[in-house]
Amino acid sequence: MHPAIKVVIGAIMVVLGIYSSLTYSTEFLNLVKAVVGPLLVLVGAFIVWLESDELKLSRESESDRGFDVQQNLKEQASKTGSSSEKSDETENASSNDRIECPDCGKEFDTERGMKIHRTQKHA
Repeated sequence: MHPAIKVVIGAIMVVLGIYSSLTYSTEFLNLVKAVVGPLLVLVGAFIVWLESDELKLSRESESDRGFDVQQNLKEQASKTGSSSEKSDETENASSNDRIECPDCGKEFDTERGMKIHRTQKHA
């Protein structure tokens, strides 16, 4: 449709809306009052859904960022003594050992890769 036709239709709708709101002002006011409650319920439910999903994602992302892996490395480094020896051990271990997904058996180079796989494929 041509934009000029759409403008004319929109202008007619505006004029009809003004006319009907002036002639049926009490009914229009009742309609507005009736719409406020359900609108608040819908908007509130949408906000709760968005924010709860955001909280869930932030909790999952904290555990998936490798903080637990870093903590395990720190604990292992404190057990072995020096951090340089531990970094050499982790480099050798990571190049030789592969981490297997407990659900499907697929092997991964890192624990983080396995966690990402599990959240995408098995969650």
